[in-house]
Amino acid sequence: MKRRIFLIGVLTVVLAVLTSFSEIYELSRAGNEIVISGTSNLHNWSMSVDESDCVAEFDIDGLELKSIKRVDFTCKTRDIKSNSNLMDRKTYEAINADSHPEIRFTLLTNSALVSDGQNFNGIIRGNLSVAGYTKEIVVPIRGTINENNTIMVKGSVDLKMTDFKIDPPTALLGTLKTGDLVTVSFSLNLSDKT
Repeated sequence: MKRRIFLIGVLTVVLAVLTSFSEIYELSRAGNEIVISGTSNLHNWSMSVDESDCVAEFDIDGLELKSIKRVDFTCKTRDIKSNSNLMDRKTYEAINADSHPEIRFTLLTNSALVSDGQNFNGIIRGNLSVAGYTKEIVVPIRGTINENNTIMVKGSVDLKMTDFKIDPPTALLGTLKTGDLVTVSFSLNLSDKT
């Protein structure tokens, strides 16, 4: 009888370990979109991030996300592009791309998440470094854990350029002025690194 209870206990521990553990995910090369949009006194504008990298550590139980333990996102400043060379140049000048060639977001603490089966939503809090200045931000996210061992994470956050000591760009001798507020929207497809 004692042996049977011991075997059931060992089996329970083994199953718990197999179904709940941290996994490292990284950004897939396809299915990602990051758009930075804003306004000016003439028209709305948007820019896309051509390439980026992200490594994240998730605590997963079956197909349910329990927590996000680590996020390290980076992109090259000059990988932010629009369909206007003038706008690209003004953006790189404003964020001092030569001196600060990288933008980085790093998770600070465990996330506050609510899971409903494979779907989850909540917030993550981390440090965003842009143009040599770092500021703590809160990012609302939602996502899905897929059966093919990928995780899709989406979100959107409003940021002020001046919070990062960036002067909103101007052009055409000051007649074109961008607004201070920008919205960063993203859809990231993460794959199990292992």
